[in-house]
Amino acid sequence: MTRRSSLLSCASRPAMPLLLTDSGVRLAYADRGAGAPLVLVHGWSLSSAAFDGLAARLPGRRLIMPDLRGHGGSDPAAFALEDLGRDLALLLDRLGLEGAVLAGWSLGAQAALAALPAVRRRLAGLVLISGTPRFTIGDGWPHGQPAQALEVLAHRVRRDPARAAARFFDGMFAPGELDGPAAPRARALRAAIPAPSAAAALAGLAALAAADLRAGLAAIDLPALVIHGTADPICPPGAGRALAAGIPGARLALLPGAGHAPHLTRPDEVAALLRAFPAAAGVVAA
Repeated sequence: MTRRSSLLSCASRPAMPLLLTDSGVRLAYADRGAGAPLVLVHGWSLSSAAFDGLAARLPGRRLIMPDLRGHGGSDPAAFALEDLGRDLALLLDRLGLEGAVLAGWSLGAQAALAALPAVRRRLAGLVLISGTPRFTIGDGWPHGQPAQALEVLAHRVRRDPARAAARFFDGMFAPGELDGPAAPRARALRAAIPAPSAAAALAGLAALAAADLRAGLAAIDLPALVIHGTADPICPPGAGRALAAGIPGARLALLPGAGHAPHLTRPDEVAALLRAFPAAAGVVAA
């Protein structure tokens, strides 16, 4: 793939099929390639296009990449985290996936955890990228953001959803992380993905503020990989370490100097980790 085709991939994506939920919400998703299925779930205010650069580095895999409700090509519906989990379960069931790896990034990691009880039988592994079981500080959890930070972001969304989403996007990266080749990719992605509706953006923030998934981690009984940047300004690296420690037998892959979106800034490293999973185990500093 040439540099130009990489930068234009977000704008030249083929039409996405739609999945209709029982409540009438239409969910867009990409389904491309052949091989062992890998489901990639994006984060707040973005869409499945966030994975296009990573997808190009994963030949030989069937890649299923949904747009969460309220995002991308899906209907602009409000939601709770439980809705996102049910949507993922419905998608995997409708596609009849078996032996899939479910990989979620940021809010998508929480959606994957929410879906896990319903989709466990369809999975060969779980990958959590820049994820956290609890987004905000409190109740013995120092690895998050102050609740006030979400309140400030919600205020910005109410005033101007597009500007708030763009500002959040720019804040995902570590200092200097966009000084190299990742900068054009990041700019192209930000320009190509429309901001979610204010209702959907606020619903996502409310889901992040309310979720505390720590209690369910010990029950996860399939191979798990946690990928986290050591300079993540959104979900501190301590969240990734605690997440991996809470899941029995989970592998932790720390990416030195990476921010909140390592699949954008370090796609080759993330792709290599995904190709090796779930065979490898232990703690890795990539």
